[in-house]
Amino acid sequence: MSLPMEICGVDIVVIPAYQPSEILLDLVKDVIAVGYGVIIVDDGSSSDKQWIFEKLKIMPDVVVLHHIENMGKGAALKTAFRYIRGLKDRTAYIVTMDADGQHLPDDMEQAIMTARLHPGSLILGVRDFDKDIPLRSKLGNKITRAAFRIISRTKVTDTQTGLRAFSFCLLDYMLQTEGIGYEYEMNMLLQCRRNNIPIVEFPIKTVYLDKENSSSHFHPFRDSMKIFKTIFKFASSSLASFALDYILFMVLSLITQGFAYGLLLSNVIARLGSGTFNYLLNRNLVFKDKRNARKTFLAYLLLAVGILLANNIVLSFYAYTLVLPVWFAKILTEITLFLISLTVQTKVIFRNSLHTHNEKRKVKRHGANFSAKAA
Repeated sequence: MSLPMEICGVDIVVIPAYQPSEILLDLVKDVIAVGYGVIIVDDGSSSDKQWIFEKLKIMPDVVVLHHIENMGKGAALKTAFRYIRGLKDRTAYIVTMDADGQHLPDDMEQAIMTARLHPGSLILGVRDFDKDIPLRSKLGNKITRAAFRIISRTKVTDTQTGLRAFSFCLLDYMLQTEGIGYEYEMNMLLQCRRNNIPIVEFPIKTVYLDKENSSSHFHPFRDSMKIFKTIFKFASSSLASFALDYILFMVLSLITQGFAYGLLLSNVIARLGSGTFNYLLNRNLVFKDKRNARKTFLAYLLLAVGILLANNIVLSFYAYTLVLPVWFAKILTEITLFLISLTVQTKVIFRNSLHTHNEKRKVKRHGANFSAKAA
């Protein structure tokens, strides 16, 4: 393995590699020729591929790291990120590329340039899916793009692009991101949205060796299911909390039906019980927030009070003004307030603060030519 100081003082290209072809050799030669350091992570490739990594080791400004067994793309990226953090070169910018030659060195340099123009942002090199893109890539992107938009309320053109760039200051956030496989790339985007890290897109050219994109190790169904995991967890948490709330409400409404405002009293008690249950599920299972529970609970309590007040108003409107059946009025009320709760928890409560200022959560898109701005 090359010495660490060989890639100090330069921007670094990270390439996770599993069962690579000779294309990787040409790609690395092109990258180091324009003055970048390279970290290759061999993610458990077989013995017949080791000659490629041996050749890479003797190249200048190249570091090769190895996993004994295949651990996944996310794990490989984190291995490289931990290595870079150990270099402690806070001026460095990091760009990730795929090992199969799909990303061009010119676009890699464009990613670095864009990252320097937008420090503290995650840069995505996005493909044009209106053109001749292999079906498996197009399908995988459509699935994950829809998933990301549902949970983040943000439209990202290419959620699975492997060409990404960011500054050294974001390394800790990337290492905190869950996932060891392809789901890591989706979770990286979610991590950015929760922490007010801007996402900036620019168009790239993408090269495919064949129409089926056979060099890709992405499995559309299996890996998409992993990517959906966060959404499944939040939806399951919300569904379980709704079930508890609904059962408590219906039981209490029968008990208090002879009391004045018995309906609203039942709603308040049911909301307090289900709200506490929902908070514990989201904190410990969905968002896995490790910060002081008092801070997030106080924030959640404020949200719960606001939702409770709105809940009673909406419930009263449906039940008393529109004279809907109690069971139906309750369901409509919960549906009305679900998206509000989802948005506030995702964007406010369960996130770590990166920026002290309040930035708008917006994906910025830029043209391909930044040379004039850079000058």
